[in-house]
Amino acid sequence: MTRRLDDATAAVGRPPGALRRVLNVSDAVTEGSSDGMFNGPLAQWVENLTEVAASYGFDTFVFWGEGSDQLDRFAQEVVPAAREQLAR
Repeated sequence: MTRRLDDATAAVGRPPGALRRVLNVSDAVTEGSSDGMFNGPLAQWVENLTEVAASYGFDTFVFWGEGSDQLDRFAQEVVPAAREQLAR
């Protein structure tokens, strides 16, 4: 699908980077083991988000955390670490 989007964008004369790609993510950042792509420890979240961003061009993530502390953890721990990894 990513290739199809890139091709369609190029066909109308726009660079692929001009297209916003948004992904809804939910579940929880945990201290324990993994229980799905976006339900696990910080390192797993960082790895999965950077993979999705780098491989598929997603540049916006809408977070639906399950728990009262999840938005803070996502904003203060996951986002900075993922940005740092993507910058490398």
